Amino acid sequence: MADFSIYDTRALYGVIRDDEVMRPPSNYWLGLCFPEEISFEEEYIDFSKLTDSRKLAPLVVPTAQGRPIYTAAERLSRVKPAYVKPKDPVSANRMIRRTAGFGDLAADVPMSPMERYNATIGDILRQHRRSIERRWEWMAAKAVIDGKVTLEDEAYPETLVDFERAAGHTITLASGSRWGDSGVSIIKSLQGMINTVRRAKFGGPVTRLTVGTDVWEVMQQDEGIKAQLDKNYNFLKTSTLNLGLLEGGEAERVGNLSQNLEVWVYSDYYEDSTGTQQPFMSSKDIVLTGTNVRGIRCFGAIQDIKAGLIAKPMFPKMWDEQDPSATIVMTQSAPLMVPVNPNNTLKATVVG
Repeated sequence: MADFSIYDTRALYGVIRDDEVMRPPSNYWLGLCFPEEISFEEEYIDFSKLTDSRKLAPLVVPTAQGRPIYTAAERLSRVKPAYVKPKDPVSANRMIRRTAGFGDLAADVPMSPMERYNATIGDILRQHRRSIERRWEWMAAKAVIDGKVTLEDEAYPETLVDFERAAGHTITLASGSRWGDSGVSIIKSLQGMINTVRRAKFGGPVTRLTVGTDVWEVMQQDEGIKAQLDKNYNFLKTSTLNLGLLEGGEAERVGNLSQNLEVWVYSDYYEDSTGTQQPFMSSKDIVLTGTNVRGIRCFGAIQDIKAGLIAKPMFPKMWDEQDPSATIVMTQSAPLMVPVNPNNTLKATVVG
């Protein structure tokens, strides 16, 4: 039998980047609002913003001197990203027994210990990648939905990263003004929120409405929504919602409420450290987003000599332990998802 060998980092990258083998989990928020990626070759991530203004150019007579209006008022923020490093052993005795994984028990010819060893390493790397990308998606979701992220775990002290979204972009409707309450117009309520985002500093137009499943049930029954879809009022068919059954995906596009406003129903979830299922977004909430969020996937330096202390989205490595005999597989990442313009987002709790 061939000797066991430690894969070098290049070989591990080849495994962890194979999308056909390791299909990533749902990345709705990452894909929606975080199209860019930046790496920082230090343990801190810096991000800044030039304050904009809508000042009118001052009036002067032609013979007067010009007046300065430009101010480079830059706000710099610095944060130390949370570090993730899942680590799992591949023990020697695990390679001897046939296992239920990888189709080993169902095979006519069982895997050799070496084949089982290789398959186990690939499976561990797949689990590492999925859990790390799920953490990225969680960070992206919190940044967009709440405008801030609270980083906390058993081995990480509680740290709040506040992207300073305007307070009026987090709304909870009171009883009597919620969607579905008597006399409440969903279209009018939604238009007010869209206006808030559009007029906000560093805001902008809204292009997507993401709704929880409880909200969608109310919208399906709303007479104002149905009127919006009525052909008598909608001869251009700019509103094309499908008010029928959902297919059951984590995020489903159900149509448009206007020419440029897509509507998606969202129900994705993750498992916390206790194994309890938790929703990324409340089923009672809506989230408005536009193309001006300009989210960036930021990655700090991997604090590992083998990585050359440079920034990478993920860095896998493996090494041998002699007693008891085992191979250790570990993957590291230092991520933070930063919405450059958080005021181009808004969250509202609209049903009780």
